[in-house]
Amino acid sequence: MGLQEIIDLTERVGDLDEERRETWRAELDAFEAGEIERFAQTREALDAETDALADLREELDREMENVDELIEYAEFLTVEQAVRHRDQTVEKLEAHNEHLRTFHDAMTDALSVVESNLDDLESRGVDAVEGDPEPHFRRAREALEAHNEAVEGLGTNMTILNAYLV
Repeated sequence: MGLQEIIDLTERVGDLDEERRETWRAELDAFEAGEIERFAQTREALDAETDALADLREELDREMENVDELIEYAEFLTVEQAVRHRDQTVEKLEAHNEHLRTFHDAMTDALSVVESNLDDLESRGVDAVEGDPEPHFRRAREALEAHNEAVEGLGTNMTILNAYLV
C-alpha cells in the first residue's frame, strides 16, 4: 500500500468519525425521548471506526518497513543532491508515519472514552457520564495538522530521489 492509500485510510477514519457523531446525536435524541435503551447503531459505527483505525495501524507498520528498505536501498548514493533528497525523503516519511501514529493513538483513546461513556449512559444514566474525549480528538486534529506540514514537498523529494535510484 502506498502513501496515498494511507492518506485515504486516514480520511476514511475521519468520515467514519463524522458518521458516528451523527448517529450518536440521533440516538441520543431517541434515548432522551425514551424511545431506545441502547445505542446499537452508535456502537456499530464505533466498531467500524475502530476497525478502520486498526487497518490504518497495520498500514503504518508496513510503511515503516518500506522506509527502512528505502534507507538500505539508497545508502550507496554519493551525489550531494541525491543524498540531500534521500535524507529529506526519509525524514518526511518518518514524520508522516509518526504523526499518523499519534493521530491513530489519539483517536483510539477518544473512542475508548466514547465507548465507556456509552456504557455508563446505558447502565447508570446521564449523570454517570464523566469521560471527556475532546482532548483526545483535539490531539488527533493537531497530529493531522502537523502531518500536513511535515510532508510539504515530499512528492518533489521522492521524484528527485527516484531519478537517482533508477
